[in-house]
Amino acid sequence: MHVVWVRLVVVFNAANRIATLRLQCRSASCAVYDFCSTEDKFALSYIPETIGRVYMYRSCIERMDLPLLKDLPSFVKSLEIQHATPLRWISVPQTLKVLSIEQTSLRSIEIEANSTLKHLMIAYCHLSTLPDAIRHAPMLLHLQIRSCNIQQLDMASLCENALLSTVILTQNKLRYIANTSTTQCALYDSLSALVLTGNRLKSVNMELFNVFVQLNSVFLQSNRITSLAGRFVHSAIAELRMDINRLASLDLCQWSVPALVWLSFNDNVLAEVPKCMNNLKNVTRLVLSSNVLSNFTIESVAGMEHLVSLSLSNNQLLSVTLNSARFPRRLEFINLYHNNLTSLDLSFIPVRSLKIDASGNFIASFDVHGTSANVTRLAMEHNPIDCSWDSDTKREQVQCKVQTG
Repeated sequence: MHVVWVRLVVVFNAANRIATLRLQCRSASCAVYDFCSTEDKFALSYIPETIGRVYMYRSCIERMDLPLLKDLPSFVKSLEIQHATPLRWISVPQTLKVLSIEQTSLRSIEIEANSTLKHLMIAYCHLSTLPDAIRHAPMLLHLQIRSCNIQQLDMASLCENALLSTVILTQNKLRYIANTSTTQCALYDSLSALVLTGNRLKSVNMELFNVFVQLNSVFLQSNRITSLAGRFVHSAIAELRMDINRLASLDLCQWSVPALVWLSFNDNVLAEVPKCMNNLKNVTRLVLSSNVLSNFTIESVAGMEHLVSLSLSNNQLLSVTLNSARFPRRLEFINLYHNNLTSLDLSFIPVRSLKIDASGNFIASFDVHGTSANVTRLAMEHNPIDCSWDSDTKREQVQCKVQTG
């Protein structure tokens, strides 16, 4: 392995500055410490030609303009700036392919025309809007802005980014998401993942996503969403996460999402299974945990022909009806952990092998011998009676334990 070592230390002692500018290089990266004025850019000329990545720590400069950053050697393709609280403005040179900026006071970013930038990550900053300059990065693949102050997202602002596949805007202050474009956007054919976790969205019009034909994943967890509106018709969406919101009811009757396989509404306030859930034929994993369901019948999801895993844990279930010929034919696992069940009838289960977790309930009696042979695993810990088994052999030998105290 070819290893390059460079160590440059410059000590300044002036009325307005007592600092140590340091440049340390090893192998394929260099670290610059305490870059605090335009005069410090001379240190960049010491970066060896074998270096592709530069880290800048504790920079105390407010503006990193193009003349300054153009002194960064063209062979450096990745720049990471961290713990630079004074930084408010930056201009990105054309040659950079990866830029990461974290823990700054960034309010404005410019990108040189015809930029080769592919990955832009910004975290802990003061940006309040999505930078207009992003349109100057035609090769951008990945955009992430985390823990800043962005309050609205207009997808039209990214129309010109024809290669952009991932947009991540987490832990911001987003209240609105819209698409005001009146023409065909290049983004419609490129975007595959949209992550808006940890914002302040209250309602979402699902029709907005229909035009993004390559969209595979949408993550909207940890918002304040109380309603989903619109006709959701999409042939590529495979994963939709709506966990930790405020949904009290849902109507999915206008959804046509044949590629959807993972659907999660964990930690909302749903009192019943969403309407028309049976229309979602190809979902394999459905999560309805941590809601306020009080009753459940397997027939409400019987039409989900590819459902493998169903989670109903941490609800308020008083009754569960599983004895029905109308049953998801591929179902393998049901999670009923931590509900209010006092009984559980498993006498008729029409699928070949079903695992059930019913631990943490109030079940006081259970008929092992009357249970369908298709129940291959059963967890009943932390009930008044525990008849658990995890194999056919143990089932034959199981002796229910009555819990005391």
